[in-house]
Amino acid sequence: MKFATVLLLGILLLVSCASLNAQPAGSSQVVMAFTGGSVYTSDTTAICMAYWPIIGDLDLRLLFAAPMFGKPVVDKEHAYLIFVSDSSMVVLPPNKDFNFLALFPQGEATMYFTTRPDLRDWSDWSKRDTWGEPVAKFVRRAGLFQSADGGASGTLTMSLELVSSHTFSIFGKSFNFADLIPHGMTCFETGVGETESGTCVAIGKQ
Repeated sequence: MKFATVLLLGILLLVSCASLNAQPAGSSQVVMAFTGGSVYTSDTTAICMAYWPIIGDLDLRLLFAAPMFGKPVVDKEHAYLIFVSDSSMVVLPPNKDFNFLALFPQGEATMYFTTRPDLRDWSDWSKRDTWGEPVAKFVRRAGLFQSADGGASGTLTMSLELVSSHTFSIFGKSFNFADLIPHGMTCFETGVGETESGTCVAIGKQ
């Protein structure tokens, strides 16, 4: 079955399946959750990519592509929205039980959207012209990665300030990240190897 046919059936099913969260989330309210991974470009730099099983009250069928009459496939290859950030780290002296500490300086991040995730080219993460439309830009504030096993796993907390976004359409439903997280979000991440996952809470009125 051609992807276009599957897409058309998906549109018919989605006409009334989900309401979009048009009201700003309350301060510290869990609004999004992610999982993903990193590609290291050097010993101290990486490209981080995340996809989002939870964004406000959006149904999974508005976030991930699905086979005909099947459930959405929750992975990066089927995600309509992906988050990408180029990051670097500065290794700090260990602190007692935390035998690996790393500072992640301030950077930028972009949310990409497409209804054709099957057309994304994953062969080179530095080339993103097939990854979709940039629908939101963030400033990623500095964060501290803490590990007790030499960096094999650990935790990272970082705030993401929403600096620009625009309204886009998910199968006829209008959405703008500024409606959900007008001031951005703070994310609490756990990483193991090159994979990571976490939850994000809304930043309150500034």
